[in-house]
Formats: sequence, C-alpha cells, structure tokens
Amino acid sequence: MLKVISTGKGGVGKTTTISTLATMFSRGGKRVLVFDTDPSMNLAMTLGIPYMETPTITGEKEHINHALDESDEDTHIVIGDILRDQTVRNKDGVDVLVMGAIPEDRNGCLCSAVSIIKMIVSYLDSDDCSDRYDVLLVDSQAGPEILGRGMAKDFDYNLILTEPTPKSAEVSRQVVMLANNLGMKNNILLINKSESEEDLKRISELVGVPERDTIRIRFDHHVIEADRENECLLDSFPRCDAVSDIRRVKDRLEIYL
Repeated sequence: MLKVISTGKGGVGKTTTISTLATMFSRGGKRVLVFDTDPSMNLAMTLGIPYMETPTITGEKEHINHALDESDEDTHIVIGDILRDQTVRNKDGVDVLVMGAIPEDRNGCLCSAVSIIKMIVSYLDSDDCSDRYDVLLVDSQAGPEILGRGMAKDFDYNLILTEPTPKSAEVSRQVVMLANNLGMKNNILLINKSESEEDLKRISELVGVPERDTIRIRFDHHVIEADRENECLLDSFPRCDAVSDIRRVKDRLEIYL
C-alpha cells in the first residue's frame, strides 16, 4: 500500500491536491482511502460528500476509546470495526475518514484522535486487515505539528506543499527538518500557485529540497472557479494547467506501486 501524507502551511492547496490525486488514482482502478486530519474538515466536501453526512473520529471519540478500553478482543479487530463504521465512500469509490475538530463546548486537543488514526494505519499494514487498499492519502492539518506527533514516520512519501513566498517556504523548511529527523527520505516539494518557472530554483533552495524532487503546480483560475461552484476540478476542467501538473505528481508517486 502506497502511503502519502501532505504537509505545509494553511491555504497552500493541500486539500485540492489530495482530492484530485485520490480521484485520479480511483478512476485509474486503484482502491483509495483518504484521511482528513485537518480540523477544518474540507476534504469530504471537496470529494462530494455532504458535511452533515460525514462521521468524525472526534465526534465518536468517547465511544471509540471506550470500545478500545473495554474490548476483550484483539485491538486490530476493534480498529477494523472503527474503520468500517467511520468511513464514507464517494461516487468515485474513494473511501474517506475524517478526524474532525474539537467540539465547541469542550476543551482539549486532537492528540488522542491522532493516536486512533495511527492505530488505523498500523491495522491497514497488518495481516489482520481484510480491507486492502492500494493507496492511502492523508490531508494533514496546517503546519509541521502532525509530523511532530510522529504521525507520518512510516509513510512512503511526504508531499510538502508551499506557495512561492518566503513565509510559506519557511513553514515547509520546518516540515523538511522534522521529516528528516523522523527518517522520512522521500520528500517531494510542490510549489503551488506558481506563476514563474524561476520559482522552481528559488523556492527549492529556500525549503531545502533538491530541484529534482520539486514540482511546480501552476497558478490556475480554474481551481478557484471549481471551488466557487463546489465542483470536482477533474470533471470541470480536466485539461487545465493545475490538473496537468497534479497528474505529474501522480506519475511520480506511481513509481512506488
């Protein structure tokens, strides 16, 4: 199973990129599971799943933790049940699991929800798993924190998204440092919303990722238009620049499959 996580500053285009990649892989015959670990929870809607129809790990966290604490069964059996109960499938056959946000009437953090996600990833890699996927994609929360929690240390690829600005590049540089500390060797830098080929050399140097591992995703008004109409970018504008560039990312990842 190919495991890919996307990281980077908020608003750099992680959700659009991951949703487009998921759709491309699924339409290409791969069985795809997507985790939305961003508390803003936009990924399911981007994949055509209504917000109110999407269960969340945080929404069921007390029930899930109770099931894990009280079960006399093997933990993997319980995790398998959680995966099936919490997953929603879209029209393209992409399975989506949403971590969710902290409820407004409570304080706390998402640490235990992240732990549950990590347990699910472990289950998917185990011999006990009956739900076999070809591709696992994770749309992470903004910033490098998700790596600091050890979420991605066993992933095959880290897609580091950045805009072609120093501020965005600085967050991505922090992501690279954490990824290196975790031993993640396959870091691919995606320079999103790029309007100049010069961004390739300039931003890759700022972030600290070689140009050979850097891909430009060109600025494309079609992305904004599809988002405004709440439409799938791949359906609305299948030949636009952004889709062409994201397809290059998919081709790079497919080397692993």
